[in-house]
Parts: sequence; C-alpha cells; structure tokens
Amino acid sequence: MKKRLIGLAAFAFLLAAGVAPRDAQAAGWHYYDPECPIALGTKSMKFVAMQPKKSVDRECVALPDIGASVIVLDAADNELRDMTWDIRVLRAKDESGAADPEADAVSRLPLQKFRNGMVNFDQDFRQAGNYVLYVKLTSDDGARSYEGRHPFSVGLITDEEFYLYIGFGVFAIVGGAVAFTLWRQGKLGFKIPNFAKPS
Repeated sequence: MKKRLIGLAAFAFLLAAGVAPRDAQAAGWHYYDPECPIALGTKSMKFVAMQPKKSVDRECVALPDIGASVIVLDAADNELRDMTWDIRVLRAKDESGAADPEADAVSRLPLQKFRNGMVNFDQDFRQAGNYVLYVKLTSDDGARSYEGRHPFSVGLITDEEFYLYIGFGVFAIVGGAVAFTLWRQGKLGFKIPNFAKPS
C-alpha cells in the first residue's frame, strides 16, 4: 500500500510539474485529421491551419496562439480548380461562425484561380477570438457558384485543454496531499522536525 501511495504521489507530481498542457498537446493530444472539410454545397475542399514558427501541429478548429499563421486550402475537384476563388478571413461574433463577409472581414485575398487546386497564405492574428474562413468560388460566366465557411478559434482554451487543466489540478492536489501525509507520518524516510520542542 505504501509503495502504491508513493508511486501515485510521484506520478501526480511529474504530471503536474513536468508536463505542461501544451507539451501534452504536442505529444499527441491533437492529431492532424486530413478530413477537415469545408462544405461547398455538393462539393467540398480541405482546410488546415498551422503556426510553423511555434509548432509543427496542424489544426482544424483551434490555433493555440495569436500571431503569424498559415492557412491552407485544398480542392481536388477539377470544376473548382477552373473557378475564381474569393477567400476571406472573418472575425466571428461567436463560436457558431456567424459573420458578415463584408463587414467582418479581417483579410481578403485577391480574386484569382488556383489551377492546382491548392492555396496557402499567411495570416497574422493579432487578437484571440473566433474566426471564420469564408470561401466563394464562381464560374467564369457566373452561372455556377459554391460558398462555404469553416469556423475556428485562435488563442482560446479549447474544451480538451480546459479538462486537461482540471485534470492536472486534481493530480497536483491529490499527489501533494498524499506526499504531505506520508511525510508527516515519517513514511518517506524522514520526519518533519518539531520546532516547538526545546532542544
């Protein structure tokens, strides 16, 4: 029993002190999912965002920090490659992705075609919050168009990170209490000196 309590305390201490939530995330809490689609009616394209100066992680819905970022869009459909792309980053009013493409635009790429079906561009996020990647593709004659949105957050604590912080806090409290109890009982190899006793 004593060994189990000591093991639990050591494990809790290592978790609380030695592994930060961001380290745990980099170690595999978030995996890159190649299917991060933006629905465009009957069509779709893939979205991914990253911050290469800070991390190798690729994100679908949550960039961990503000600052320099890269957004990548990939459309495999040949029809989409022949269309003109209108790409904007919008500041969303909430996490649902509600935003006006005209009034809430943070940045906008020049209208153009991407014949290889892929575009990547730099985006410097200066404020934490909710954002939307807005894209509209239009044929040369204007007869066909596809419009899509992909909400994501920047610099906000995600649900996973929130529960991770709670878990670290619980481990720290439990581990600290167990270690302190064993220390007071002299089961860690030494006792707390009694300074109230006269020498």
